[in-house]
Amino acid sequence: MEIWRHLDPYLTILTIAAVFVPFEILRPARRRPDFSWARYRTDLLHILFGGFLIRFGTGLAVVFLASLSAPVTSVAAMPIWVQFAIILVLSDLCFWIAHRIYHAVPVLWEFHRIHHSSEHLDWLAAYRVHPADQIVNSAIIALPAIYLGFSPLAIVIYGLIYRWHSILLHSNVDIDFGMLGRIVTTPRFHHWHHANEAHAYDRNFGGQLVIWDKLFGTALDPKGTRPERYGVDNPPEESFVDHMTSPFKASFQHARRHRNIPDRSAL
Repeated sequence: MEIWRHLDPYLTILTIAAVFVPFEILRPARRRPDFSWARYRTDLLHILFGGFLIRFGTGLAVVFLASLSAPVTSVAAMPIWVQFAIILVLSDLCFWIAHRIYHAVPVLWEFHRIHHSSEHLDWLAAYRVHPADQIVNSAIIALPAIYLGFSPLAIVIYGLIYRWHSILLHSNVDIDFGMLGRIVTTPRFHHWHHANEAHAYDRNFGGQLVIWDKLFGTALDPKGTRPERYGVDNPPEESFVDHMTSPFKASFQHARRHRNIPDRSAL
């Protein structure tokens, strides 16, 4: 049983691939780019090694946060659907706030821009995240679950839906949610968040719900259209090692400039 516990995350990823690869082939939202081994290799390393770091770090962060205080209340006696609605709304608000901060603070953006570096969105793009970014983000999303005393079943249901929905949002599929799309984020809505187009910058921060973007004036949803370009200006190299190290280097340079420390490498 021990070996299956360690293999479970990768078996889950194989299951996800078995669903989304055919989906993207049969119903693509846009033409797939030419094959790039460097891109696929980088994203696969994010899944294999980055995913391990994220799971390990998130586990430690959640345990630490839970040790700071007991739940302030317990909603476990409520019906499961009520618990799910509460955790969905509160966790997505936490996600929106954290996401907005990562875009606004230059040092934090250096870590988050790794996720935005994909110049073509597909299901693999959901895994292109820096562990430092994702661990903090996951811990913030988990705050309602930690301190409001949800039942384990409600947390599991939310976690499963969150994972599959997140991958769907990044996937290259032509799918719409109809009237539900006025409440729940769709792939097209989230693709605009990844657009490398000036009018789309700092838009569509919501993870699962569009209500926060509409409330705070950051929603962008041009009907029936999709971005022409994805990614970021001056993207990092298509290298897992560079993705892991470049945010630290850039953050150090930001701190150096802020403190007016001369860059001796230029002397």
